[in-house]
Amino acid sequence: MKSDMIRWGLLGAGDIAHKRVARAIIDAPHSALTAACRRDEAKLREFCRVFGVERAYFKDEDLISDPDIDAVYVATPVDLHLPQTVAAAAHGKHVLVEKPMARTSAECDLMIAACRTQGVKLGVAYYRRFYPIVLRLKEILAAGEIGRPMAIAACTATSLSIPPGAGSAWRVVPEQSGGGSLMDVGSHRINLFLDMFGEVAEVKAFCHTLAGDYQGEDCASLILRFQSGAHGSLQCFFSTLANADEFAIVGTKGRLLANPLNGSKLIVDLGTQERVEEHPPPANLHGPLVEDFVKAILEDRPPRVDGEEGRLTNEVMEWAYQDARA
Repeated sequence: MKSDMIRWGLLGAGDIAHKRVARAIIDAPHSALTAACRRDEAKLREFCRVFGVERAYFKDEDLISDPDIDAVYVATPVDLHLPQTVAAAAHGKHVLVEKPMARTSAECDLMIAACRTQGVKLGVAYYRRFYPIVLRLKEILAAGEIGRPMAIAACTATSLSIPPGAGSAWRVVPEQSGGGSLMDVGSHRINLFLDMFGEVAEVKAFCHTLAGDYQGEDCASLILRFQSGAHGSLQCFFSTLANADEFAIVGTKGRLLANPLNGSKLIVDLGTQERVEEHPPPANLHGPLVEDFVKAILEDRPPRVDGEEGRLTNEVMEWAYQDARA
């Protein structure tokens, strides 16, 4: 690179790009949104107008081959993550890919290998890792305030309702998304589980479609055993009006509760005493993720959530689907 400014190309100018990704790239220090790509010409032109993007591409290969782009943010359906990451790496672009990283751990392996061979960075957009409340949970665990960690649990739900043929219908078509609610909203929590409790030794799971007319599951329940012996439980849902976002950790001396995890309130329950702490999330949830990735490029270090971590998350979900089908 000729300067300390990272010039981004955005593949997929859809919902998440509109809501958070474009602004996170624009607002990050040493970062500029140079180009965007989407097949729908009218929607792409409007996106570029709103965010002041100079270059509009209708084919991903045209954006990827642009010599003035240093990094690519992949915000496309999951089945495109592998080919687009491999292509971007071949053109010397660093890659930050939306979660889940890919449909399978084997696809993750190919993405990691491609980026390693070309000497470019690979990050995965598990942005909850940067939440102040999550960082505080890790601090309390490391300090031993709640004793030995015994269990970690999360429940997450969204009122997702996607009619066939809708633009986001790919999210519930396993050939495109890799699965259903587990891959979509559950992956974020599994990534946090692994970061806080370490490697998983065993997974038991049930995955079913109960309410929505989807190919992918709208109801998934997992029980995990970590290498440490601690337990984990995860429930994730589509097709419900319940706005569940619960996250809890139990230790031998107390309990930590964030409800909602996307909020600011953390309850530290030590049995004989309880305190409430406030740790508000960032205004743009993708902001710290993008800032870290830009710094990783400029400082020549791995991003906080790299491809290897993304792969481990996929591996746990893969085990869950295998167990659910058994």
